[in-house]
Amino acid sequence: MNSNCRLKSERPDKAACISLFAGLLAAVSLCCVVCTRSLAQEELELRPVGREERAKQAARKKEGPGVAAKVSPEVTQLIRKMISVRGSDQKEAEAKLLRMGLRVVPELRAWVRHVLGNTEKVELVLRKIFRKVSGDKDAGTLVSRESSAGQFLEQRLSEAMEHLSYGRYQMARNIAESILILDRDSPLRFLCRRLIRQAKERKLKKELVTRVDSGALVYEVGEKPEIFFRVLNKSGSTARFDIQQGIVGELFIGFDRCHFDGSYVTNGERIPLRVKNIQQKVVLKPEEGWECAIDYKLPENLQLRGVACRARFRVTFRPSRWEIEGDKDSNIPLTSEETEFWVLPPGKKRKFEDPLKRLKLALLLKQNEDVFIAGWFCVWGGKKDAELNNRFKGLMIDNLVEIDPRLKPLFHEFLRQSTGLRYKTDAEWVKWWKTQGEKKSGT
Repeated sequence: MNSNCRLKSERPDKAACISLFAGLLAAVSLCCVVCTRSLAQEELELRPVGREERAKQAARKKEGPGVAAKVSPEVTQLIRKMISVRGSDQKEAEAKLLRMGLRVVPELRAWVRHVLGNTEKVELVLRKIFRKVSGDKDAGTLVSRESSAGQFLEQRLSEAMEHLSYGRYQMARNIAESILILDRDSPLRFLCRRLIRQAKERKLKKELVTRVDSGALVYEVGEKPEIFFRVLNKSGSTARFDIQQGIVGELFIGFDRCHFDGSYVTNGERIPLRVKNIQQKVVLKPEEGWECAIDYKLPENLQLRGVACRARFRVTFRPSRWEIEGDKDSNIPLTSEETEFWVLPPGKKRKFEDPLKRLKLALLLKQNEDVFIAGWFCVWGGKKDAELNNRFKGLMIDNLVEIDPRLKPLFHEFLRQSTGLRYKTDAEWVKWWKTQGEKKSGT
């Protein structure tokens, strides 16, 4: 056979090669498509799980270490008291949080994060309000807390709060009023108005001193107590107030009835404080005072058999209008401190002029009813007299072991009321009193 013919026959057909190459390309592309679809399906199936994990990790990183999952009700209540208006509640709550120490830090951090999140929501609403008010204008031209002017006003408000805490009421009020003049739509306007009212109240309470005085400490049933409400002008300027329809304010009367078994019941009532002159304009020069008698008589049917009774009085002074140093306001009340007197059955007033002396004699003569009455009088008197309270506690504990068993619950209640402690056995009270004596001798 011819060699040329043999070589020609051994070479593959060109058309066959092209078809073979095309088939290979088709197979490769099909494999790629299948792989791509499978990968896409895997990605679609795994993507939600990956997002959740990434969200959890981001939350963990954002939350950081030492942040509690939630804030306990106790800590929440202490925080509310700490940011309340009353200064006594603020100091008490802050002291309790400080005593808790590091263990309360995670809950405080969680509360701060929660508040910051809510603050951001409120800020978003504020921006929407600014856009709505500004119309086509740029909302950023209005003063907000993010702007430099807003930050400046916020710093000034902080200074005003500091002035208020240090008793510079007029300075604090002037700063808050200037903020409202500069920006009436400021997000700080609520805080400014509240600070202005607090400054007015505290300044007024400092300049107009109100109190309730009683003519005697002990009254018998059937007697008419002498009770006076007084207002003293300490401002250095002339003060004026109007009385309309004879109403000066509100009178609170509370009765504490203590029973022989150590239990006690407290009830009270609020009534309008009226004066005889229905319409009256009172002008008080510096260091001058005004007073009115409180018409009150103890009920004759007051049951005091085996009961020790204390009457407490407090007045909320709320005239129709007052004016002092150019300030005019009719909504700021002035509440006086409480005054009290003790109530006895008829014929026993002279015996209890010195409650501690009467208590010693009643213990010696084993007069249980007088021990009961004199003991409560010493408890109430010891609230304002530290020396009387200390001598009374020593007398109670010295007689605690040998006392009549029927009087043990009463003695324990006396000690609880005078010390604020709640020991249940004689040995615990004796041990506590011994440690008190060791502390005094050590000092």
